[in-house]
Amino acid sequence: MKRNGHALVIGGTGMLTKVCIHLAHEGYSVSVIGRTHTKFEFLHVQSPDHSIFPLIVDYDTDDVFVEIGKALEERGPFDLLVSWTPNYSLLEKVLEMNHATERFRVFHVKGSKRYFEDEPIQVPSECDYREIFLGFMVEEAESRWLTHKEIANGIINRIMTDEEGVIGQIHPYEARPR
Repeated sequence: MKRNGHALVIGGTGMLTKVCIHLAHEGYSVSVIGRTHTKFEFLHVQSPDHSIFPLIVDYDTDDVFVEIGKALEERGPFDLLVSWTPNYSLLEKVLEMNHATERFRVFHVKGSKRYFEDEPIQVPSECDYREIFLGFMVEEAESRWLTHKEIANGIINRIMTDEEGVIGQIHPYEARPR
């Protein structure tokens, strides 16, 4: 299997599980940050050639930087980062740690509220930064949040087409589920 490089997924053991598996099947060595060992069991079984590597750590602690440092040493700079964390300072620090010599892509997954109230994030010049906003669906005058499958498929599509955007809808915002 051709290797595409190193992918880092922050928050990849929940709704991004399918994204991690997809990246592994696309030939990436996938480092996945998650908090519990049990959720990694499923990822490990689905991993072709054992190409998913768990970083079991709470990303709200400084230990996350130690684990990411180890992953960078073992698998090299990441070519792709998918992040589902509201902690922008964490993401900025991870981007600084990457030390990429070539362009790399970041897909920053955000909730719909961030579309309207967001703060800028500092990214290195070699970074192609994409925002993906998670919206909701309106069906028969009822609104609902996106399913994990819809979210994962939408993110995979955005990665494959190298586009940012909204999954579902965010307008009118007042129509979102309560």
